[in-house]
Amino acid sequence: MHAPDDRAPDAPAGDRSPDAPAGVRSPDAPAGRAADAPGADPAPATSADGPALAPQQPKSAYELPSRKNTVLRNMVWALALTMAVVVVIGIAFFGVGSTDERQTLENSEVDVAGSAERAQAVADFPVAVPTMEDGWAERSARFTDGDSPRWKAEYTSPDSSLVTLIEESDVSAPMLSAALPGTLVEEELTLQGVPCQALRSGEDGSEKTGISCEGEDFGLLVYGAVSSEAIRSLTEAALADIQA
Repeated sequence: MHAPDDRAPDAPAGDRSPDAPAGVRSPDAPAGRAADAPGADPAPATSADGPALAPQQPKSAYELPSRKNTVLRNMVWALALTMAVVVVIGIAFFGVGSTDERQTLENSEVDVAGSAERAQAVADFPVAVPTMEDGWAERSARFTDGDSPRWKAEYTSPDSSLVTLIEESDVSAPMLSAALPGTLVEEELTLQGVPCQALRSGEDGSEKTGISCEGEDFGLLVYGAVSSEAIRSLTEAALADIQA
């Protein structure tokens, strides 16, 4: 048999109370959202302007390299590499150590006589080209023109030390001061008929000695950190060439 038309079907249990109107949920009914269930995570908070942003995670100690850090690191490496190349090239071309410690290579040749011949064409004093015995080696020669023309030649002594010869129209105080700081006269002497002076540097710690000679139209200075015998040998050879 069919139920009478004016009788509503039974509502499901728990949806409403017997006395509640149709469609109204009973206060005792179970919550319809999972968020209200015990043990469920609380719903994310919302703000008046919209849904709240998710909380920020703390920064990791192992942060990935950024583009800025990578560019800076590349610049540092490039600069270090450039400096290393410059140092290597500088050592290759200029060497290390002082001038006194360097030695002339066996296969290098210095044409002191040829340089002196060209200098003599413009110098107002006889340019000295000493002829030395075995054991001596020519290192360099240069003539400087100008208000105070100067002839300068460098030699390596038998004990591999540097000996310098400088010649101008006279021996000036600046010449002595630059070669032998605090110049002191050790002895007056005559070499090859020319009045000369045995000199040494008065600067503490300096071992340089020298001989200066004054001729009628030239001034000669020979000096170096060598024995007085080596200085005298080169000086006498230079005077002999000037008077030849």
